[in-house]
Amino acid sequence: MGFGNVGREFARLLLERRSELRRELGLEAHVVAILTGRHGCVENLKGIDLRKALRLAEADRPLTSCGRAIAADSVAYVRRARADVVVEITPLRIAAEQPALDRIVAALTSGKHVITANKGPVVYHYARLRDLARRKHVGFRCEGTVMDGAPVFNLFQETLRGAHVESFEGILNSTSNYILSEMEAGRSYEDGVEAARRMGFLETDPSMDLEGWDATVKACLLANVLMGGRLRPEAVPRQGIAGIRAGRVQEARALGRRVKQVARGWKEGREVRVSVSVEELPLDHPLAAIEGTSNALLVRTDMLKELLLSERDPGLRQTAFAVYSDLIAIHEGRWLP
Repeated sequence: MGFGNVGREFARLLLERRSELRRELGLEAHVVAILTGRHGCVENLKGIDLRKALRLAEADRPLTSCGRAIAADSVAYVRRARADVVVEITPLRIAAEQPALDRIVAALTSGKHVITANKGPVVYHYARLRDLARRKHVGFRCEGTVMDGAPVFNLFQETLRGAHVESFEGILNSTSNYILSEMEAGRSYEDGVEAARRMGFLETDPSMDLEGWDATVKACLLANVLMGGRLRPEAVPRQGIAGIRAGRVQEARALGRRVKQVARGWKEGREVRVSVSVEELPLDHPLAAIEGTSNALLVRTDMLKELLLSERDPGLRQTAFAVYSDLIAIHEGRWLP
């Protein structure tokens, strides 16, 4: 569900790794339906020709020649679809009412595994979806929602089982970090935004990046999934980089500090708190060295004092890889923590 940039890159990965999946994992992965808002909805139970679908989507043409056209009521279709796994990668919406939620619930209740890179349903309804998946004995995985291909949830829910996350701080929005790096190099805020747009990093709705919404949603995701929080992005203190003067960024650098947008999560008693703010970090801070479109997460647990996870210059392929790795995890029976 969703065949935009990430969906198409995921399709390319399936094509490239088809022989490897078969040889090393015994997995034959066939896409039996693609549901989109712009290019139509099609089903082919023998497997859609992904190369053809990619050519059509890239040319902004409908996918109708790839299979049998199906009704756009995706919830009803998901319930009856003859599929093992539903991959939900439609666009993010910041509101408790999530159009993708009904599709995910329909998939889980009808016994299908779900993989999503859509932050919205997870940040607002993670506990409900996790519990539903457990009751139905199916997988629900969402690794691609925070740091592209970096294994954040996998790391703490699988490898570091038993370690309790006490706090975190991170640079979670690559676009904002890139613009700040451009300003530090002497460019204006406007020039940095335009450069991010030309490179394809700026969201269709620029406020998602520039006003801090993306970083806030990701911080809430980390707090809700890893720390048991029940936070909503609208209720979190949030500061974006919009309006930050290039002069301030350059002055901070001259004084041995770097301006960064930092997402934080911590506990106050039994309560989990989150904030996103623009700060001046000393040069010896682990996050101060994160340049350009890179991102990083510094986590403190009761077992490991500090753990730094960083991904250098991620892109569409890294997000698609997160979906791909979730598919492998489900195939191997690693469904839920």
